[in-house]
Order: sequence, then structure tokens, then C-alpha cells
Amino acid sequence: MQADKTVKRDAPVSYRPPKHLHAEFLSRVQRSGISACAFITQSIFGKDPHGHVPPRQSRRPPVEKVELAKLLAACAAIRDELKRCDHADDAEMRHAVRASTEALQDIRSILFKLMGRRP
Repeated sequence: MQADKTVKRDAPVSYRPPKHLHAEFLSRVQRSGISACAFITQSIFGKDPHGHVPPRQSRRPPVEKVELAKLLAACAAIRDELKRCDHADDAEMRHAVRASTEALQDIRSILFKLMGRRP
């Protein structure tokens, strides 16, 4: 029988940005949507850690998409509140609620388009 040969991995290389650049580094990594390791490799070599050109889409959504999703959720909450007010006795109030609901629907459609989704 042949003895199992264990392959040792190389020791990791760590990077600690200077204090005055730490927040900017983390912000850039988060905006990139890729891991810190992949971001550093891509920044230095222009390739991902495996030597390939980086993919167009990352695993994590960019910060902008996360914020758009939060806005979309807020629109849904506002719409629900407007629907509750739609049963008011005042005709002018009902008209204002319906106009606001239509404007909210337009905002929702735009948010979906910005996120690359269908409303």
C-alpha cells in the first residue's frame, strides 16, 4: 500500500490597509460584490484568483441593488397604509389616496427596472 501524501497549502498572505484607507478599502470591496481576496487579486493582476477574467456578475448584489430593494419594500409598506386610508368618507381624501397610490406604482415600476427585474 502507498502512504497518503498530504499536500500542504501555502501560508496565506494577509493585507491590512493603513488606518486612513481602511474604510475606503472596505467600501470598495463591498461595492465590487466580490470577496476581499478576489478584489485584491483583481486589482493587482486584473484577473480573479484562478487566473480568469472576472465574471460580469458577482455572488453578492451591489450595494445599490440592496438599497433599491429596501426602497421597494418601503413602497409596499406605504401602499398598504394608503389602501387602509382609501375607505375614508371624504371624497377629496379618497382622490388624494388614489393619486398617491398611482404615483407609488410608478416609483415601484422604476425601481424594478433599475434592479433589472419585471414589475
